Amino acid sequence: MRELLNTKIPIVLPTMVVVQAFGTMCSYAAAVVAVQASADLGVKSSNIGIFTAVVYVVAMLSGLVAGGLLARYGVIRTSQMVLLAGGLGLCLAGSVPWWPVTLVAAAMIGMSTGPLNPAGSRILARHSPPRWQPLVFSIKQTGTPMGGMLAGLLLPPLMGLYDWRIAVISIAAIPLLMVWALQFVRSGLDDDRDPGFRISLSGVADALRVVVTNKALTTLAVAGLLYTFVQMALLSFIVIYLVEVNGLSSAFSGLVFAIIHASAIPARIFWGAVAGRLLSTWVLLGLVGIMMSGSIIAISFFTPDWPFWLTGLVAVLLGVSTNGVLGLLLSEFARLAPPNKVGEAAGGGQFFMFIGIVTGPPVFGAIVEFGGGYEPAFYLIAAASLAAGIYLLLTRRQGLSV
Repeated sequence: MRELLNTKIPIVLPTMVVVQAFGTMCSYAAAVVAVQASADLGVKSSNIGIFTAVVYVVAMLSGLVAGGLLARYGVIRTSQMVLLAGGLGLCLAGSVPWWPVTLVAAAMIGMSTGPLNPAGSRILARHSPPRWQPLVFSIKQTGTPMGGMLAGLLLPPLMGLYDWRIAVISIAAIPLLMVWALQFVRSGLDDDRDPGFRISLSGVADALRVVVTNKALTTLAVAGLLYTFVQMALLSFIVIYLVEVNGLSSAFSGLVFAIIHASAIPARIFWGAVAGRLLSTWVLLGLVGIMMSGSIIAISFFTPDWPFWLTGLVAVLLGVSTNGVLGLLLSEFARLAPPNKVGEAAGGGQFFMFIGIVTGPPVFGAIVEFGGGYEPAFYLIAAASLAAGIYLLLTRRQGLSV
């Protein structure tokens, strides 16, 4: 631990956790206000799927150019830019309640979402010793469920006092204030930037090339795509499944959803502490995928007669597995990246993971609607996570390539 404390990590890590949390909060806000906002926008609340798709398609592209931005401007300046884009996106959505403008706001939030992981990967890989990286990266990724919890805690009471528009604009102040606060640490943390670095479209291709020309990174990208496919499919439909299929109240279903998110915070830290010490990160990722599959099969058997302790236990297992792998994946992308290509490797790997995020919910929903209901949909995503886990275990020798 002394080795870690003698670096800049005591400043870098909390800074990047907060950046991750506030940036993620911007992307989760729409899901919280969707029902109330849909009436003003003249669309169905289910159109949140379109909003989310725009966010993550743009995030896929902005993540690819992040490597060039990070090299030229530095991690902290880039973080300021993305938080500014997210905050202004929320302000735009709340100020002009018109569906086409809302989709523009979604694109702005997508611009803020894409560079978050490449930025964190670049600066954490630079300042943390390799054996500490799984833990450090996993702690940084606790910012993601924190962002979801912030949106869920702040927006409902603000909507109760005012309306969804004022609520959204109000929380936009948080990332915008963080833009100002980051200025105090910029000079000490952006000392590796190259003002003469040229940003071009070749940088986009380079981020993908770094991944697809490296066998180990390609394997991780495939597994990451499957894991995020499963994660977003489950998180998008679990509350609907509990309410519409099992007749539970929205309050109880929301509690289950909160347990899934809350359990991910300590789980990410625990997995990060285990990785590289008791097990290799690669093998641990494979085992977590198998756990993910088992917990999904378990929830497919849910009935309203289950005792609360059993429901809570399955929710925790879902949270620690489906929500616990991203930090491990990012630490492996950083470890296996070519020299001075950590940001590009993270951006390229994230591109594939965002494909899973974008495709998971509509595929799951299509199976529910046209393929026989929730049971075959759960079996599909359970099979996908099982396949990813076994794939990683069978290719564990690739994890020794560095």
